[in-house]
Amino acid sequence: MVDVTPEKGAGFEHGAKVFNLKQSAKSLSELEKYGFKSLEDLQIALALAKTEESDCRKQLKAVETELYGKKELQKRVLAYANTKQIRDEYRSLKSDRAKAKFRKQHESEFIIMDSAQKYFKEHGVTKIPSYKTLQSDIKRLTSQQNKLYEQLREKYDEVKRLQTVADNIDRTLHDESNKTKDQNHEI
Repeated sequence: MVDVTPEKGAGFEHGAKVFNLKQSAKSLSELEKYGFKSLEDLQIALALAKTEESDCRKQLKAVETELYGKKELQKRVLAYANTKQIRDEYRSLKSDRAKAKFRKQHESEFIIMDSAQKYFKEHGVTKIPSYKTLQSDIKRLTSQQNKLYEQLREKYDEVKRLQTVADNIDRTLHDESNKTKDQNHEI
């Protein structure tokens, strides 16, 4: 609904009143269309829609957190797998001197390997999952995330629609009560 301000001119004022009247009629039509018997029913539906939207946001956040964790684990598994050859060569060396020299030559790989091992230890990963398993989990979570985004958008649109109807009706009733007060003052 639009504020009716006489300062903008008679044409604007008339257009705003017509627009507001149409919006009020549309809002009342929405009330009847969805079977709301009163404003209280509308407020209850609005509160329920907001709760559903909030729940959907929480589910989405949980899925996104799990997805992030899986992607991070996948990155660490891949990094660790790429150091397998270096680990095998290191284990095959017999003398401490040869091991120290080899470690110095391949310091960057050992840093990557140590970082991955530290990550696994910190996150309680005792058995390193396969890359394919992680890839299928990520695919499943991404699909679930996309569905939740669609649901969230629907919930958001529903809340917005109900909120607009509630605001328009409230404003219409408020304007009507102001007109009644103005008429009483004139008498």
